[in-house]
Amino acid sequence: MTPQDAADLASALLTIHGRIRRTLLTGKSDEVTASQTAALGRLLRYGESTVADLARAEGVRPQSMGATVQALVDLGYAERRQDPSDGRRTLVRATPAGAAAREDAWSARSRVLADRLAALTPEDRATVARSLEILEPLVEP
Repeated sequence: MTPQDAADLASALLTIHGRIRRTLLTGKSDEVTASQTAALGRLLRYGESTVADLARAEGVRPQSMGATVQALVDLGYAERRQDPSDGRRTLVRATPAGAAAREDAWSARSRVLADRLAALTPEDRATVARSLEILEPLVEP
């Protein structure tokens, strides 16, 4: 594969990623933004965190993440608490309501994709499954 072939493949992959994302966002029925969903998902996967650490992990400015976290707190999906080991720091964690909202949103998006995948031939579904196995190492840390 030439470097240009790799670049073309990367571009096609980014394009399909964007199209899948937009497809899933069109049926979105909750009030949580994409950045709020990402922050909430990170809190649920990795546990409580500081706003600064969340911002670093998501590649945004701490001020932006602060606004994102405040919106999650206002929705009841996250809460802040003082760090027991350093009273100057504040930790953020997901609430049970946040976990339930994330699960509901995940389930709704999964249903949309499952319906579309069900319309594929068995061979094409097998190809998609194999593609996921191949792509997984691209996103591992």
